[in-house]
Amino acid sequence: MPDLKDRPESVRHKQIFCGQYYDDLGCTGFLGDPSKDRISVLMLGLSDGVALAPIGASTRVASLLAVDMDETALVRSLDNRNRLAAHIDFESVVADAANFLVVTSDRYDVIIVDLYTQSGYASIVFDHGFHQLLKCRLQPLGHVVFNGFGVPMNLDPFNGPTPQAWLAHCLNDSWGDIHYLPHRRNATFVIGPPPATKLDTIPSAEFLCPSDRLFMDIMSLRLRYLTPAVIRHASLVPPALDFVGIDLEVRKRWMESLPALSALLPASLKLSAPSDLRELLDDPDACQALQERLFKEKSPLRITLALLIAGEVNFSDRDVSWLPDWVVATIENSVEIHPREWLEGLFPYAFGVITHRAQVDASKVEGFRRALARLSPSATYTPTATKLLENIDLSGATPNRHPPLV
Repeated sequence: MPDLKDRPESVRHKQIFCGQYYDDLGCTGFLGDPSKDRISVLMLGLSDGVALAPIGASTRVASLLAVDMDETALVRSLDNRNRLAAHIDFESVVADAANFLVVTSDRYDVIIVDLYTQSGYASIVFDHGFHQLLKCRLQPLGHVVFNGFGVPMNLDPFNGPTPQAWLAHCLNDSWGDIHYLPHRRNATFVIGPPPATKLDTIPSAEFLCPSDRLFMDIMSLRLRYLTPAVIRHASLVPPALDFVGIDLEVRKRWMESLPALSALLPASLKLSAPSDLRELLDDPDACQALQERLFKEKSPLRITLALLIAGEVNFSDRDVSWLPDWVVATIENSVEIHPREWLEGLFPYAFGVITHRAQVDASKVEGFRRALARLSPSATYTPTATKLLENIDLSGATPNRHPPLV
């Protein structure tokens, strides 16, 4: 994928998970044959190596082989390779992904496909023959993971001419029913048997900071509620699969969303252009009021503000603390909880708001841990006292361009 940094160098730090799309590759430690204590991972597409640390956040990952046809990737990924835990045996190969799969005789527990060119998707990603090669190189009970970039998750990315819908269509033809983890403009497709999600069988690396450990706990629950890729009004021909064409579709959909959002705002805050949404983020009270209405009315646009904020925190210092505070308070004070409703966007996006900083507020992390307990089926609750089980053990693609809105 294009080698664009998600955050200024000054705020990069040893914390692994910080609200980026590649955080979701932290799912890797939960995949593969659940009876195995150690798994092998093949990564097709290395680029700057931003996904390496998330992949290595679980001690189940014993080996990681990265394949990239760009010989400069190994140099460009040096800083991120240095963040890998010592327990991981890392190797890299300069090769074409398909050719590598043909030549190698090795099999892997997890194969990650993150193949893009400077201008868009690599065409091989959609190829049925390539999919068959992946199957041949997969261990029994293994998983294949695809990174699918395109239309933001609040803008119906599996409806009509979108890259995610087309990729889902192609993957479905090769594998059958597929599921994904949503994150802003990325769908992380997870193909294989239901992942293992028992935390006592998925050890996290000992060096993880408290917010990283909580991220892995959240990931465990998100994998229990993986979103099925349901395609509506599928295209008969491939949509635009280059970044310019994808962005044109995104801008069109943002424009189409404005009337529905404006209808829930005071007349003085009517939205005329997508850029008006950024200005709206400067009004925390109006944002919270809009979020409450979107959530109460179960609007298909209910994750819009959270998704916008999850992207904007990488570029501005505006105060968006209302979002994580609202998410935690609403979950803690709700009598009836529907975990999927929160886990498909609002909860992870709000958590990303508090983790994108170099210094994470410990009290905020604790608030999300309490909220996670409410979302977990193992939590008990009495409306009058809001009691949580005290002894639950919960411890241990995108080019980021601006515009369009992410």
